[in-house]
Amino acid sequence: MKRLLIVDDERGSRQSLEMIFKRDYAVLLAANAQQAREQLTRAQVDLILLDYVMPDMDGVSLLREIQTTYPEVPFVMVSASSTARPIVDAMRAGAFDFVVKPFDADEIQAVVARAIEHHELKRKVELLQTEVARSNPSHAMVGESPPIQAVLEWVQRAAEVDTTVLIYGESGTGKELIARQLHRCSNRSNEPFVPVHCGSFAETLMESELFGHEKGAFTGADRRKLGRFDMAGSGTLFFDEVSEMSPATQVKLLRVLQEKEYMRVGGTTVLHTNAGIIAASNKDLRGEVEAGRFREDLFYRLNVIPIHVPPLRERGDDIPLLAQFFLEQFRAVMNAAAESIAPETQALLRAYAWPGNVRELRNVIERAMVLHGGQRRLPPESLPAELRTTSPLAGPQVADATATSGALPPSMTLAQAVEQFERHLVEQALEEAGGIQTQAARRLGTTRRILKYRMDKLNIG
Repeated sequence: MKRLLIVDDERGSRQSLEMIFKRDYAVLLAANAQQAREQLTRAQVDLILLDYVMPDMDGVSLLREIQTTYPEVPFVMVSASSTARPIVDAMRAGAFDFVVKPFDADEIQAVVARAIEHHELKRKVELLQTEVARSNPSHAMVGESPPIQAVLEWVQRAAEVDTTVLIYGESGTGKELIARQLHRCSNRSNEPFVPVHCGSFAETLMESELFGHEKGAFTGADRRKLGRFDMAGSGTLFFDEVSEMSPATQVKLLRVLQEKEYMRVGGTTVLHTNAGIIAASNKDLRGEVEAGRFREDLFYRLNVIPIHVPPLRERGDDIPLLAQFFLEQFRAVMNAAAESIAPETQALLRAYAWPGNVRELRNVIERAMVLHGGQRRLPPESLPAELRTTSPLAGPQVADATATSGALPPSMTLAQAVEQFERHLVEQALEEAGGIQTQAARRLGTTRRILKYRMDKLNIG
């Protein structure tokens, strides 16, 4: 059970807050700054609910003091004043949110739950970033959903055997990241990882890129050039979008896979390779074989261990984690103020179908940080119009209303559209979970308490 520390000099206020939270939290009480310090030395807390005005020390000063010793603990500030000054002071000091007395019980419960949820999400992202930093910050798979965990399990298995791997997936799903992860987990991890983007070279240059050429092999070949097989040595060669490889190059690659040998263009010496081979395609290679565009024998050479990378629309639970991950990356690069993503914005991100997959999500967050990174939370208006007005995954009423015009109906506001998206997602999750709220909350990437609050808000029985 999460532990909540309530710091308020008014006895009635402490008792009211204790009544609101004691069912879902282990509640600790403090009437002043000294008692708050004592409570923190006795127990680890998950959130501090702090009064702005107290006799011995004001809430902002206490907040700053505690943060020097317990920087990981989130705060929510409470005050009887609704003027701008206390709110600004609290936010500048690092409070997650500000609630004005007299407070609504549902509202303050939602704020506290959201603060804890955001803190846990941020902690997960920081752990992931730590893991990333141990290898390469641009080469990491982020996600905790069952589909991506299944992929990573297959990667681990494939890394234990020395054979070819074929990675399938739509554009933008992270096939190269999977290939790099596979290389890092294999016994070739100390050797080079060499990518070959098969669609980026003209057919006349592809052979030279792969196998290298000798001086004088053709006009302009004024020196020997090493090919990708030379560069890889005993490491890994990654053939991205292998379906784009020309028939002539497919024949030469097949020979290398069969014989483990090749010759440079214009050369006479047979060279040997011990490189591991990983290929990737956003097309169905079986279909390409049947259409006569890809060699059947090469397909079977590559398709020893197939790994399918799911599209982002099948990894809904990973969207908040990925979005926060990208926010943290761009925040550091841009020195931006944004720390989190507003709940309404997250609902729109979850409702969108992401045809461009993770690459598109990264671009959307980068754009949002460029335009709205000065705000503490990324608002819905930070998203492109297509995310705010249409959604292939939205409920039928919203989808039908926007399908023809590409915009919301005149009678529907953004708030109403977001509510429709949220209602559809909650009802769908409950249906898939057989009405079990804990399972539905897990599908939505949230907690049962927040799900129940959303259900009551949307009048979902």
